[in-house]
Amino acid sequence: MKKVILFGSTGSIGGNAIRVIKQLKGFRLVGLATYSNYAKLIKQAHDIRPRFIGLVSKERGPRQIPRSRSVQFLRGEEGLTSMIQRARADILICAFASAVGINSIMTAIRQKMRICLATKEILVSYGDIVMATVKRHNAELYPIDSEHSAIYQCMEGKPKHDIARIILTASGGPLLHRSIRNVRKKDVLNHPVWNMGAKITVDSATMMNKGLEVIEAHHLFDFPVEKIDVVIHPEALCHSLIQFTDGTLLAQISTPDMRLPIQYALTAPHRAKSTVKNLNIGKTRRMTFLPPNYRKFPCLKLAYDALKIGGSMPAVLNATNDVAVRLFLEGRITFQHIPKIIRHVMKKHRPRTGGIAVYKEAEKWAQNMVRQYVC
Repeated sequence: MKKVILFGSTGSIGGNAIRVIKQLKGFRLVGLATYSNYAKLIKQAHDIRPRFIGLVSKERGPRQIPRSRSVQFLRGEEGLTSMIQRARADILICAFASAVGINSIMTAIRQKMRICLATKEILVSYGDIVMATVKRHNAELYPIDSEHSAIYQCMEGKPKHDIARIILTASGGPLLHRSIRNVRKKDVLNHPVWNMGAKITVDSATMMNKGLEVIEAHHLFDFPVEKIDVVIHPEALCHSLIQFTDGTLLAQISTPDMRLPIQYALTAPHRAKSTVKNLNIGKTRRMTFLPPNYRKFPCLKLAYDALKIGGSMPAVLNATNDVAVRLFLEGRITFQHIPKIIRHVMKKHRPRTGGIAVYKEAEKWAQNMVRQYVC
């Protein structure tokens, strides 16, 4: 029986992970954690009965820690680390919407737990540090993002020197075929394919989501930025491709359902029967591939620029985008202001290299710069 801890259990990825684990044999959830959705966490705990539950936010939920003989309640980021240390689990699913809990994830890596990573911000801000620790401790890290799972599956068993390029596909988001001028929030949040949280849906609309995935792919697969491309694929059936040195393309194609990459991250290199309906390729009328429009979606180029600059710049890009998207969702800035704010903060930043503390400091600096710029 594989024991699993799930960070971000109340989000869309977390909900899908719970559904996958319920139908898989040989897996048991022993820990659940959310950032602030205490009410939903308690409902999940009553249903799943894990040994530990965690609430990161100290402003939400009960003032005093509830006492229970069957479930131990942990609080704050230090509570996440305590859960990792005490649960003795085999697998950690990271599905928070931000890089919260980075220290607990590093603890899990050092304990040689399998890391199933959906939180791309972890590698965007701390990629060099995380992957160096993974290699040092010979740990397993499997991506949950559909694009990176696709790349991983395409690369399995292939000599790296035979692979010329990584090609990430992007649906193009809700604004692919419409103007971004005076766009309304409800239009931005209306994704044509994926049912995701608000933040990641906005990132899809700006294509920052794909830019962050470029940075993530660089760290996951140790490929230079010049060998990582993006193509628009509105049907979202081909989840990504690799191109070999002889020009041959190898793609991973499946029903667009996050339960598939979640399940594969849990069971790899083995495959288990899934409850997801199989894609009938004979009924697929077309598969379209288009180059990205960098003028319409400047966030994608800003992500490439941040990766090329390196050091703390990707952390600044990520933190700035996080605050800008929050301001947009609150109605305080327009959609078009998001890339302008990111570009402004990146121009002001002087990149540094160092450990987690250095990059966290850069993130706080970026957050303050956004608030000063907007106010």
